[in-house]
Amino acid sequence: MSQYIMVAALPIFIMDTLGGGDMEAGLAMTAFQIGAVSCRPLAGRIIDAVNKQKLMRGATAAFFLVMFAFNWFHSEQAIYALRLLHGCIFALATTAAAAMAALVLPASRKGEGIGYFALSTNLAMVVGPLIGLLIIGNLGGTALFVFMTALAILTFLTANARRLPDEVIRPAKRPKKGFHLSDFIE
Repeated sequence: MSQYIMVAALPIFIMDTLGGGDMEAGLAMTAFQIGAVSCRPLAGRIIDAVNKQKLMRGATAAFFLVMFAFNWFHSEQAIYALRLLHGCIFALATTAAAAMAALVLPASRKGEGIGYFALSTNLAMVVGPLIGLLIIGNLGGTALFVFMTALAILTFLTANARRLPDEVIRPAKRPKKGFHLSDFIE
């Protein structure tokens, strides 16, 4: 949900609080997309190469640190850097979460489970901008970033609340060495 909250609220913060214009607000949104698009192709390889539970712990901890940093760093350059990191973490964490959801679901309910997982993403897309606009419009930028930090803490706690079975979290048996074109194009 953090991405969708920020899509609506961060441009307002940049323009109203930092005095930026459309260009600066757009660059912050673009920085996120650059991070997400550049890291997404690598996410699958990383997920297969490491313990997925530890990866989720690391990704959610990094997510918390980025959201916490938004409370303190209010220059345009810092916002761009944080959004770039946010995009990278988003790409890795959402890919890992989807992979683990598919792996942990019982075969008899896999379709239903993946449907609910996808629904949660769609709900975040609908509710996130509303929450962002309500917070920034009524409470301001400080409240927005405090809320985002609290959301990051909640994400860390829920994403790491229970230990998953070893067959789900273990790295792949034999990871391939190096990168090949087939890693990115099926």
